[in-house]
Amino acid sequence: MGDKAQTHPGAAGRAQAADHPQSVRNVVLVGHSGSGKTTLVEALALTAGAVNRAGRVEDGGTVSDYDEIEHRQQRSVQLSLVPVEWDGIKVNLLDTPGYADFVGELRAGLRAADAALFVVSASDGVDGSTRMVWEECAAVGMPRAIVITHLEAARADFEEMTRICAEAFGADDPDAVLPLYLPLHGPQAPDGHAPVTGLIGLLSQKLFDYSTGERKESEPGEDQLPLIEEARNRLIEGIISESEDETLMDRYLGGEPVDVKTLIDDLERAVARGVFFPVLAAAPATEGARQGLGTVELLELVTRGFPTPLEHETVRVTTIDGEPRELKPCDPDAPLVAEVVKTSSDPYVGRLSLIRVFSGTLRADQTVHVSGHGLADRGHEDHDVDERIGALSTPFGKQQRPVSHVIAGDLACVAKLSRAETGDTLSAKDDPLLMEPWQMPDPL
Repeated sequence: MGDKAQTHPGAAGRAQAADHPQSVRNVVLVGHSGSGKTTLVEALALTAGAVNRAGRVEDGGTVSDYDEIEHRQQRSVQLSLVPVEWDGIKVNLLDTPGYADFVGELRAGLRAADAALFVVSASDGVDGSTRMVWEECAAVGMPRAIVITHLEAARADFEEMTRICAEAFGADDPDAVLPLYLPLHGPQAPDGHAPVTGLIGLLSQKLFDYSTGERKESEPGEDQLPLIEEARNRLIEGIISESEDETLMDRYLGGEPVDVKTLIDDLERAVARGVFFPVLAAAPATEGARQGLGTVELLELVTRGFPTPLEHETVRVTTIDGEPRELKPCDPDAPLVAEVVKTSSDPYVGRLSLIRVFSGTLRADQTVHVSGHGLADRGHEDHDVDERIGALSTPFGKQQRPVSHVIAGDLACVAKLSRAETGDTLSAKDDPLLMEPWQMPDPL
């Protein structure tokens, strides 16, 4: 995880349709407004080759903030999906707004995701609402990682912010919140600030230099290794303490060297199980650069450490009459069960429903059954109707890229479902099912 010098050619402009749940990762970005979520999505899309140049929030040129209101306010106000591809894996990045006014959009992102990236600004720290979302994720065992941004700020201190994150998020076990890399600083500027130009991998003990705008790997000097020894030993002990091999700690404390591959494998399993929460650093690419600092390491964490939809807890479903129904976890050949996680209106397409398929395969031109929970106090009438699926598409910000089908574990948009509301279930018309409802917040 992380310590590979791999670049990726990307797939700018291509519609992505996953062929198996194992090749999908659904990741929601969480953090207070201004922490850098949208900028991070843009940097990841650039590194993955999904865009040819990174847009800026200030210029209204980012992929995920495309609404006129977002351009005017220079902040996210709605959930946005940006899929990218890395190492043969489709990564659905769900960018959420940070203000409490739009908490419904955040809840929709959490419902659609299997893991969360908590974005923390090095200059602002961790706020109360971010802690609350962390606790919600912990309650359901959602895997999480922490990304520290704004390292260019004059008062940014990665080590101090890592300590703050361990206190905020690691109340039960501070040694479960540890960095995988330490920042490397370039020459000191006249104002005394030394910019971060690269990273050093604590496990691999390799240097990753981003100063040229493209990641370059090298060996550290002998004077640099002692600087990471304490952090490296603490990371190794934190990983081993979560290892499924109970003899590993005794062997390590007895002086037996532990293979780096073994440590990485144990780290990936601990992250996927939601018991270890790595801390990484990231920064947007500079003008003309191909890769932003830390973006390769972050994409490798997501594709190798975060769980596949197959590892998502099986959803609870019943028949329309309330009889429980058992489903295989995320099986594309099982009966169709999908959920509308967001409903919006497009000026050209009309009504758009963002859906996650939890079971089966949804196909264009298919007739499905739409089941609603009848939340009368929210204006949702109880309904059980059949509707025909029109066009299916994979959203990329405001773009809609047509696809022919969507398998279990993936996300897509369905156009013109006239009766479907957020939280409704889509299932086969001859085998109608209903998913357990998710908690929507009261409007503010």
